[in-house]
Amino acid sequence: MATLTKKEALKQLLIFSGPLIFGQVGLMLIGTGDMIIAGRYSKEALAAIGLAISILNPIQISLLGLQFSISPILAQKRGQGEKSENHFWTIIAYSLFVSLISFALSLSSYFLVPLFNYGSELTRIIQEYILITSASTLGLGLYQGIKEYYQSEEKTLAANLTAIIGALLNLGLNYVLVFGFAGIPSLKEAGLAWASLSCRFFMAMVLFFISYKCWKTSRKINFQLIKEFWSLGLPITATLFLEIMAFCSVTLLIGRLSHDQIAANNIVLNAVSLCFMIPLSISSAVAVKVGHGFGEKNIEVIKVFSQMSFLTSLSYALLTGLSFYFFPQLIMSFYTNDGAVIEWGRKIFFWVACFQLFDGAQVTFSGILRGLNLTRPSFYTMLIGYWLVGLPLGYYLGFHTGLEAQGFWIGLALSLALVATMLGVVLRLHLKTLFKNLHSPQS
Repeated sequence: MATLTKKEALKQLLIFSGPLIFGQVGLMLIGTGDMIIAGRYSKEALAAIGLAISILNPIQISLLGLQFSISPILAQKRGQGEKSENHFWTIIAYSLFVSLISFALSLSSYFLVPLFNYGSELTRIIQEYILITSASTLGLGLYQGIKEYYQSEEKTLAANLTAIIGALLNLGLNYVLVFGFAGIPSLKEAGLAWASLSCRFFMAMVLFFISYKCWKTSRKINFQLIKEFWSLGLPITATLFLEIMAFCSVTLLIGRLSHDQIAANNIVLNAVSLCFMIPLSISSAVAVKVGHGFGEKNIEVIKVFSQMSFLTSLSYALLTGLSFYFFPQLIMSFYTNDGAVIEWGRKIFFWVACFQLFDGAQVTFSGILRGLNLTRPSFYTMLIGYWLVGLPLGYYLGFHTGLEAQGFWIGLALSLALVATMLGVVLRLHLKTLFKNLHSPQS
């Protein structure tokens, strides 16, 4: 086997992660579309939808972590020479099981909203949005499961093109259903939820029917494989929950401040999350590449793809950090024309710019470790970085100094610096041990 050069590894990584980026951005744009149209409708709608998403995301996105284990596990089996065609229906069954859990928990959150005391109007909009979009988890889970299956085979175009089409469809439906068009009555804020529900099911059905060649494969459910998915995915879900809940907790706490700060925080969080989809996609790509190399016991593949993914993520993080620092008002203007909201957004974006390099590093380290079947270190570092250090500091700065919303983001910046440092140390130590154990590199 020829030696894998850094140039070739970088080329493979970019080609593989390219469609993943478009797909992840497409998924994120569904929420972005909700935010943009909500901002055009009213400041109250923008604040409420942001809060609703902050309640749902820790449940819905975290539980997708149970499916993030599918592609690295199948990639490792592929590296060992095993074919994965007969696992299609096992993945469908596993995805529907995860989706039902997500649906039940999302629906249950409806009853928690009044406890936050956001006022009658915001509470009404939040509950309405949650009630409708809870069912969309069934479409989201099915889409993600099939996408992970193709991702393990490094076939990413169809799934991620579907996400882009779904995002564009969502934006159009948002406008039509919220404001009304050509005889279609205005559903007001509820239109945002119905649009998201429709688009997620559309994406799932498109991907399912595209996979018609897999329908005739073995329908025997491999419970041992499901156990593997669950075992590796559970720490991923716990890690995602800690990270997402940290950001969403900040949003929920800022919800006790002014509407201007709530709206600004929601916009910044949405913009940051959208940009984060690129290093997240690189992380997913390197998890598959490293997983395949790990299955082959190929030290060179693991080493080179780890280096190139880290370099790519940091380069992108530098670009986004500079953009958030120099152009915060321009970014805010895409969402709102409210001067007070834009000013608060400008202040928050400064701290966001400060942690971009750390954010890019930590998600890349997590992807490499996931490819090596190591998911627990990410959980422990998130627990320490966010919940023992960052959030308590942010709470103090936000409510006991004049920083208010800025204080919470200072805490998040420190959290990401700690997480990136700890994961970097863990990865370095593990790779050192791994390279000693795999003493027969292939050439």
